[in-house]
Amino acid sequence: MPNQTVSENGEDTVVREDTAKAFRWNRFVVVILGGFIVLLIVVMLFFSGIFKAAQPNLNPSNSANQNRNPGP
Repeated sequence: MPNQTVSENGEDTVVREDTAKAFRWNRFVVVILGGFIVLLIVVMLFFSGIFKAAQPNLNPSNSANQNRNPGP
């Protein structure tokens, strides 16, 4: 079976091909799960209201918010 080189902690090691594929697959899974966890945290923060837009000025003296009733 052919040999391949994997690098772990800055050190190159010659291993069998199936061991190298398993090593790469494990690294891939860790990176994907890490990204999913970060995405999940961002979604939770978004729905909790942390990323809320600024509220408009609802001051009653603001003419846009006054009642348009002309009175008696």
